[in-house]
Amino acid sequence: MRLLQGSGCEYGTDWVIKELLQENLEAVDLDEAFENFVRESYPDEITVGWMTLDAVSVMKEMDPVSWSCAQSEWESQMSDEDLISFDNGSTYYWRSDLEGFIEGNGL
Repeated sequence: MRLLQGSGCEYGTDWVIKELLQENLEAVDLDEAFENFVRESYPDEITVGWMTLDAVSVMKEMDPVSWSCAQSEWESQMSDEDLISFDNGSTYYWRSDLEGFIEGNGL
């Protein structure tokens, strides 16, 4: 139980998990993580006329629907393997970061 100023008492353990995660782990920015994944997969720049462009920028701008679909598929695949959420997908953490935190603190 914990006392919330102006609200009363909160029972249960969900708040403990939420506090531990927020204080000790950095939430994953899914947009940034997907962009980094694509950049690693397609590191070459694209030349169009006199312009040299980043492949990620071109893909996002030229076909945002395809980009969104690809990101959703990537998130689904990653959530089965490397990402974990305790709030039904509102916030994600890297599984390896969570495991490191648990092992490092003897939890």
